[in-house]
Amino acid sequence: MSVTLRIVLIVLSVMSLGYVIHKIRYSKMQIEYALFWIVLSILFIILAVFPSIAYWATERLGVMSTANLIFLAIIGILLFKVFMMTIEISVLENKVRDLVQQLGIDEKNNRDEYKRIHSANEDVVDTLTDVVKVDNKQ
Repeated sequence: MSVTLRIVLIVLSVMSLGYVIHKIRYSKMQIEYALFWIVLSILFIILAVFPSIAYWATERLGVMSTANLIFLAIIGILLFKVFMMTIEISVLENKVRDLVQQLGIDEKNNRDEYKRIHSANEDVVDTLTDVVKVDNKQ
């Protein structure tokens, strides 16, 4: 790995790490989601500072090129992240559906209660009107 590439990798990793920390500070990102990006940035910094780790892993796994191993690892990590996010989206969609259903039930119950109270008030008014009419006749 050339020195220029290593420097670019370190700079971009530090910048992304700083951006994630900035988002956490201003409550734009939750720590549990940011942890993935922080670990990934630190991993890239370690690989840029110690490229012999990537060369050693390439040799041990029998991969043809170090670049191929790194691309394969990144693709695998990102696929795993997409899978985990898909699970999270499914859970959130279920929660939204349950909340919408509960809101609909609560609104129906409120309408029914309003109608019951309104109907009871009309009965009282009718009864009072009848009482007043009877009193006026006497």
